[in-house]
Amino acid sequence: MVKRYVDVNVFVYWLCGHPEFGGKAKKWVEKIEKERNFVTSTLTLYETIVIVAGLTNNSLKDENFVKTVIDSFESLKSLKIEPLVKEDFANGVEIMNNFGLDFEDSLHLAVALRKNVDEIVSNDTDFDKAKVKRVFS
Repeated sequence: MVKRYVDVNVFVYWLCGHPEFGGKAKKWVEKIEKERNFVTSTLTLYETIVIVAGLTNNSLKDENFVKTVIDSFESLKSLKIEPLVKEDFANGVEIMNNFGLDFEDSLHLAVALRKNVDEIVSNDTDFDKAKVKRVFS
């Protein structure tokens, strides 16, 4: 079974019903609900809350909004959410140098590599520079 890391944009498109990518994101979320081969990081959860707040004019001080986003992640029982660890930050800097990614994407890739994933689910073409296959269609 192919092990996959799920990037932030999948969750943002799903939660916000993105007009172009929302349908694809929903299909990935449905796969996440059925399979046990998906992982993401705590960074993804945090970034999703921040981005969705900005897109929907919600406040990060709004406990109900924050809880709603967290509950959406918690509803995906088979999704593994990995914490960031100290080594991810050092590896992230190395990834920046090796693949020309920004630090944010480098942290995601560091977690993905630490968890030995085969693919990254994302429409962010920057990941095409990395040594892990990117999928989104």
